[in-house]
Amino acid sequence: MNDLYLQQVETRARPHAAGVVQRRRTDFGPLSGRISIQGDRPGEVKNYYIGPMHINQDDLFVISWAAPAAAVFFKNLSTWDSKPVRVRRRFVQQVRKLTNYADVWVGRPSGEPFPLSSAKAEQPSRPAKTSSWLSEAKARARVNTTKSTDSVPVEAAPRIPAQQEAPVATMEDLLRDTLASPRSGGLTSVLSTLQADQYDLVTYSEDRSLVVQGHAGTGKTIVATHRAAWLVDENRTHALGAVLLLGPTPAWEAHVSSAIGELGGADKNIAVSSLHSLILEILGFESEGVRLRPVDAIRVPTDADALVRKAALGARSSGSKGLNALEEFYHSFVTQLHLNGVSSEIKDWAGDLPSTFKGARRNPLLWPLLAYMYVLIEPGDVFEHVIIDEAQDLSLFEWRVLEEMNVGSWTLVGDMQQRHSQQVKSWSDVTSRITGTAWDERVMNDGYRTSQAIAEFAARLLPKSAGLRRASPLGRGIPPRVINAADLRRTVEAIALEQCRRLSLDHPGGTIAVITPPIERVLREARISGWTAEDRWTWADTDLHRCSFLTPEEARGLEFDAVVVVEPSTFRANSGSDGRLYTSLTRANLELVVVHSGSMPAALMKESARLARESFVQL
Repeated sequence: MNDLYLQQVETRARPHAAGVVQRRRTDFGPLSGRISIQGDRPGEVKNYYIGPMHINQDDLFVISWAAPAAAVFFKNLSTWDSKPVRVRRRFVQQVRKLTNYADVWVGRPSGEPFPLSSAKAEQPSRPAKTSSWLSEAKARARVNTTKSTDSVPVEAAPRIPAQQEAPVATMEDLLRDTLASPRSGGLTSVLSTLQADQYDLVTYSEDRSLVVQGHAGTGKTIVATHRAAWLVDENRTHALGAVLLLGPTPAWEAHVSSAIGELGGADKNIAVSSLHSLILEILGFESEGVRLRPVDAIRVPTDADALVRKAALGARSSGSKGLNALEEFYHSFVTQLHLNGVSSEIKDWAGDLPSTFKGARRNPLLWPLLAYMYVLIEPGDVFEHVIIDEAQDLSLFEWRVLEEMNVGSWTLVGDMQQRHSQQVKSWSDVTSRITGTAWDERVMNDGYRTSQAIAEFAARLLPKSAGLRRASPLGRGIPPRVINAADLRRTVEAIALEQCRRLSLDHPGGTIAVITPPIERVLREARISGWTAEDRWTWADTDLHRCSFLTPEEARGLEFDAVVVVEPSTFRANSGSDGRLYTSLTRANLELVVVHSGSMPAALMKESARLARESFVQL
């Protein structure tokens, strides 16, 4: 049935005529699961599949994951339309193939979970005997129960085996194995393991503006990406036409795009971007390989945004267009600030601004200001909903750019404990920047990524008031390893590369990263040791051991099977807090190594000493 489903999806996604705008070929994921529900008559059973795309043809009836009827699957409901739910089956996938499954009986197990006779019962040949429950379920799913006249014929469904096999996993095993499997180069959809609390946030009302606070590893990026796909899905009554899904870095943008494709969002009205890329696109600038700035590198005085807005609204009548208009406005604005600064703080800020547009253009730290000026004097694209991952770290002018582009509601996802900015302390500090919006706040505490050992090690950096997230299905996992390079009389860079090789062997097919602020030192050592760049972030040695080399800013929102964090003492620079270090430590799912030659935060020194004692006792 999965092969038949994927064949149907490819048929529908393929353009049929040159010059006609139709759905592009996509990388839709496979079937996510199956539901068995008691029918109208005693002993009657009704079954249907859940998948990224709705299909209703031949012997295959698949309800889109975004349709209302899918709630019975994702919310673990015991009844649907007053009919008892018998079994929920969730599939495990590898690429687009199904490799395993787990059945959860809602009531007392009775007979086969999916009786062979149910295949015919799902779509009876005589309309007069069509199940009232199934008709209502299809109506609720916004499904047309008649076969499409323009559909392309497909091969007949494969013959159903005479004997159904028993599931080879429990639901707990399925979730644990899925989370522990090697990470690919990009994020994948998790429909088969999407949890009820995550589903509730994904399907939260599109009319409400939502803030989601979650500890590291609770699945915030999963919620952000799946929510974007849900908001525009055609199976919803109130599907939106244009959604912006925004993350912190170009690496994050590349990371989540694959999941959007699997959910069918690649050919829908979802714009996926990083904040960095969005600002470059607005301005028409080339990045020129500029690494991301530390948060709070420039502090903007109170009311500076209001001054920009007031001046820009008056400049809209200028006959100039594009960057010429922006250059003229920038010169005029800076000149007026120097002459008419309304406060000493504003005058000091004006004094630090380059006197020419060319000078401002050369400084990436000023690009958010220039982008805000540009969208004010030449308004561009707008969206009906904006979703922001790692929203805790946006600067004032970045918020103002997005505010000009959003005509609807918001979804903000992040973790205040991972903030790199010292200008905000709580979500109210963030939401107060967007006036006239009512906010609903929700908290995610269940861990779905990062082993408990890594989560607890990193949490030593947090105040006790922050609390701990609940345990992950990954269990305790491998204790973090702390290596003192000074004791070994070696450089931290050489040890980091050595650990990359070891970790790539221990996690075959997985992803490995080195994270440190002075990443250029590691890159220099890598070049000397024969490593070569495969892309902007990923390098490989002569034995094809691969590793990503990232700054703390570039690592935000990403996840890896194993991470090497180098020289923790350098992370507090430009921030004054341990937010950057905490974020970097929690990028690891399964194994964490910390390499240092200088001092470490006292809390981590104490914890590493405890881990060393435990390891000695076990030996």
